[in-house]
Amino acid sequence: MIRDEDDAAAPAAAPPPAAAASGVPASPRDPRAIDPREPPRSSRREAALIAATVTVCVALAVSFAFAPARAGTPLLLAALGAPYAVLTAVTVMWLRRRGELRAALRPLSGDLARGALVAAGLYGLAMAVQLLLAPRGSPREGWVLRLYLHLGDPEADARVFVGAIVFLIAALEEIVWRGLVLRALEGPLDQVAAWLLSSALFATAHAPTLFLLGDPVAGPNPLLVVAGFGCSIVWGRVVHRTGRLAPAVFAHAFFSWAIVSFPIWRP
Repeated sequence: MIRDEDDAAAPAAAPPPAAAASGVPASPRDPRAIDPREPPRSSRREAALIAATVTVCVALAVSFAFAPARAGTPLLLAALGAPYAVLTAVTVMWLRRRGELRAALRPLSGDLARGALVAAGLYGLAMAVQLLLAPRGSPREGWVLRLYLHLGDPEADARVFVGAIVFLIAALEEIVWRGLVLRALEGPLDQVAAWLLSSALFATAHAPTLFLLGDPVAGPNPLLVVAGFGCSIVWGRVVHRTGRLAPAVFAHAFFSWAIVSFPIWRP
């Protein structure tokens, strides 16, 4: 077959940079073209704005939700769920703009089991910490008592519904904190520093519970702050190990659901 001379003389189009580096043609729809472990670099200003906004918004929501007047009421869950729904929508748009949404959130085989396994380990650790920090008969037992009393009667018929809502809110929490805050901080900071700082900010956002759930005898209640930092360390590590959000989302959701549905403390 004879080719036209102009066609023969035309230089071949240069492959896209991603294809040249890997030797595999890449398209915008190919998930291999996106490496969720190395997101586009956020500027220092953008990262600081995102981290500060999320921390302040969550701290305000926690302050409202854990006020004594909201104990055991639907407003407790609504006050936490509504801000996280808005922040999750922002996170989804942010990830989509960066071209990471599908690669970050698409669940793969084994993610559900991996998340459940991590949640089970954290649940066992929570029981051990509770026995260490607030053993039965000690004044510090009041910390655990106040937390569960605020969540409502564990024997109530609506407890199944409460557990389902907590599962959903926890999933949204993970998307926001690891999908938005952690990834934004990984722009100006190295991975370890971003991991530790995002965990510290997650704990800081729960700082209002130190006093809102405090006990007159035992003093300020550190349980949610300590649990927030420790669990955030684990969930952030899951994201770094897998390069995706889905396993950590399942781990966070299953853990929070278990803590509410199967209390580590009962009267």
